[in-house]
Amino acid sequence: MPKATVISLVNMKGGVGKTTVAVNLAAYLVREHGKRVLLIDLDPQSNTSLSLMPEAAWAAWARDHGTMADVFEVDAKRKRDHPVKLAECIVPNVVAGLDGLDLLPSHLQLTFLDLDLAARPARERILARKLAKVLDDYDIILCDCPPNLQTATQNALYASNWFLVPMQPDFLSSIGLGLLLDRLAYLKTELEFKIRCLGVVFSRVRRHVTFHQETMDRLPGEKAFKKLHFFPTVIPENISLSEAPMSGRPIALYAATAPGAEAFSALTREVVARLAGD
Repeated sequence: MPKATVISLVNMKGGVGKTTVAVNLAAYLVREHGKRVLLIDLDPQSNTSLSLMPEAAWAAWARDHGTMADVFEVDAKRKRDHPVKLAECIVPNVVAGLDGLDLLPSHLQLTFLDLDLAARPARERILARKLAKVLDDYDIILCDCPPNLQTATQNALYASNWFLVPMQPDFLSSIGLGLLLDRLAYLKTELEFKIRCLGVVFSRVRRHVTFHQETMDRLPGEKAFKKLHFFPTVIPENISLSEAPMSGRPIALYAATAPGAEAFSALTREVVARLAGD
């Protein structure tokens, strides 16, 4: 059985819809394509985790089983009889009605990851080493990274086959895309890992905003981005997508006929096709 394909969702700018893409792409991979998916939340804000679990359930799981903070061994206050294994921290079938979607939740303790791991050798390889033990259990693993390229994101990238860039088609995001690609190229060389760009997906798109449409038309033709794949389907800014996390469900279960749901269904088909064509 082939090992899982690992994809990191990255952007140095926050508020671009990265978590929304991670959660809903994962859901549609399970719901419509029968994939076994592990969603890893590496952002200390834990938005991905809290989009799929009630806060009380998340806190209980963190206490009784562990989170990414335990995987990275950054919570010095936690007393354990044995080192925590990554598999022990995974929440199986995290959402009722989506069997096959597992979650490795995050924790606020990851805020201190860079400081706590500063002196640890090969600190960017910790996740890859521990993730290797569960690769055979999944078809696809999605890593929702914090909005930076520091230790947590470096770990995700080192463990990944692909990176996916969700971005809002606004002025600052369009400027940041070039910088992001430059920094990723630098990290690939310095940390000696292999990873390819799966593509760019425009998210939080407001069709009535002229600059959004102009940006989506312009960027694919720019010399610096001509080799990039821009997914044809874009994710609209949609009230149902904003409300779904409060219900603890992806849009596929919260409002399956909403424009945001239709967009994610289409985007997921495009992602699956691109992976299959590799």
